[in-house]
Amino acid sequence: MHNPPYLERIRKLQKRLGQSGSDAVIVASAANFFYFTGVWIEAHERLLALVVQREETPVVIAPDLHRGELDAVGLDTVYWRDGEDAAALLARKLTAAQSVVVDEEWPSGHLLGLMRHLPDVRWSGGASLLGALRQVKDGYELDRIRDSAAVLNRVMESFAPLIREGRSEAELLEELLALWKREGIRELSFDPTVAAGANGANPHHSPGASIVRKGDFVIVDTGGKLNRYCSDMTRTFSVGEPSEEQRAVYELVKEAHLAGIAAVRPGVTLSEVDGIVRGVIEAGGYGAYFIHRTGHGLGIDVHEEPAVQGGNAQPIEPGMVFSIEPGIYVPGKFGVRIEDIVIVTEDGCESVNGSVAKDLIVLG
Repeated sequence: MHNPPYLERIRKLQKRLGQSGSDAVIVASAANFFYFTGVWIEAHERLLALVVQREETPVVIAPDLHRGELDAVGLDTVYWRDGEDAAALLARKLTAAQSVVVDEEWPSGHLLGLMRHLPDVRWSGGASLLGALRQVKDGYELDRIRDSAAVLNRVMESFAPLIREGRSEAELLEELLALWKREGIRELSFDPTVAAGANGANPHHSPGASIVRKGDFVIVDTGGKLNRYCSDMTRTFSVGEPSEEQRAVYELVKEAHLAGIAAVRPGVTLSEVDGIVRGVIEAGGYGAYFIHRTGHGLGIDVHEEPAVQGGNAQPIEPGMVFSIEPGIYVPGKFGVRIEDIVIVTEDGCESVNGSVAKDLIVLG
């Protein structure tokens, strides 16, 4: 198992900062702060920031009430108490900076307060800097992602037999949540989807009172967080024998999904992977019903860089982690989606959900 290389990540950020021509970066979102420190803090309305500059020692500006969590991190930390001007404390650490990159998840109120203290600084968004660093995972992160996926694989395999005719989506959701709790997972990656019949044509359907009928496809999309790292997977099940069209659409989505996984390797662009997946569905006559991108990055956040979509000419690199999740959504009838998370290797990719069956499962 790998050790968390937090200081090495800060050094990489400093190097990228120098290459960008900016003087400093403010790291502030809970996920980004965790990435560089190993401490997860929901600061809410209070100002919390890690300031990284090209040459200076990194420093944390933090509410005093988090002293116990941060003292063990080993970074220089300036604590403030309610009633103090935290933006002024932060500004003092940036007096030599002319160009500052800002975490785009930072509340605008904090940025506006800082701008009043530093009116001559040039500001820019940090997505390209922070997102680019986080999208290539180190060994420690890949271990965490595999561990998180292993729990999800067990949950999905246990959940499938519970899907039966006559049960409501809401009842099934409760069963799904119970399985997560049984695995010791207290936080999910996102609100799960359990979509029966025509509800499956809505990619982000929220489970409700709809009853599973014989002949329905049921889409299940779920994921949980283990050690702060997300998992995510979608499978589509048939309750009773599917119609000829349903089976044909399922096989088309599966073909596109497998083609996408086969296409993933270093040097191929993310747009090319999306095009291959989309091309399979278009050739099958259902291109108009594939209404979202092929995939999204995954790590500490369930949706992060990179995006597997048309127009993204970024080459794939080893260590990237993202979903391959084609879907076909036929309004008023049914939907099909199959999703795995893949880890890019030196010569292809590893599917962390590949142990969960992708052949159409017909439930009694």
